[in-house]
Amino acid sequence: MNNSYSKPTSLSDWQLVKVSGTDNRTFLQGQVTADINHLNEHTALFAAHCDAKGRMWSNLILFQRGADIFYIVRKTVAEKQIAALKKYAVFSKVTIEPVVDLNLIGLENNAIEQSIIAELGDNSCITKDDITYIKIPLPEMRLIKVSNEPLPTDSQTADHWLKLDLEAGYAIIDEPNIESLLPQACNLQHYNAISFDKGCYCGQEMVARAQFRGANNRGLYLLVGKSKALPIIGDKLEYELDGNWREGGQVLAALKLDEDDEIYVQVVLANGIDIETNFRVKGQSDSLLNF
Repeated sequence: MNNSYSKPTSLSDWQLVKVSGTDNRTFLQGQVTADINHLNEHTALFAAHCDAKGRMWSNLILFQRGADIFYIVRKTVAEKQIAALKKYAVFSKVTIEPVVDLNLIGLENNAIEQSIIAELGDNSCITKDDITYIKIPLPEMRLIKVSNEPLPTDSQTADHWLKLDLEAGYAIIDEPNIESLLPQACNLQHYNAISFDKGCYCGQEMVARAQFRGANNRGLYLLVGKSKALPIIGDKLEYELDGNWREGGQVLAALKLDEDDEIYVQVVLANGIDIETNFRVKGQSDSLLNF
């Protein structure tokens, strides 16, 4: 672990949602791609929530506090994602609601107490003194802290955490990209976010077909380079082929952190693309992006 000090990070771009009620486990088992039987107070899960065609409303991080199940979702999609989930909840004893009395704080490096690391051990989640800590392993070990404590006034912005997520390869599904991508197009199968033997869930047939019949030929990639302008989320980039520029890919996230025009772009591309390919922001001839 890096020994440098890091300030806590505001996760203001993310929404916490609670699923409570006696049927919450069985209900979510039929809705998300992960196997809820593996969820407990010491194990958090990556998952996707799909429509009937297997296209993602969102990807999620699920965890448990007592009898309640919570998940973390991008704030821009939360309203539509919750509404889609509620459509299937009418015959289940569950309540699905955004959480307003708990904050999400990102911790890394020396902002993480050594005692918490020791208590986590090989677990991915613990709750202590009504504070939940969720381990995020990449690009290096960091924690999401869920508590009613106010966010520190000197905290880093959410863009800092976004950069870490981009480097980790975690898909960022914001509102322009909902219901457009299979989970495998965002590499979720590499994070144990999809169970292929748990039984039926919404979109399961299409997700399974993509896995076993080769119906998905796309993957998630990170491009880094220089550009004065950021690409539009949900839009395409341009790539160079035989001296010409063609549209391609689907932009999930774009980030610029400093003033030297360096940008990070998370994009879904066709698998097998040449790693030497040059990309640029559409219409920006002075931009250049590479793997």
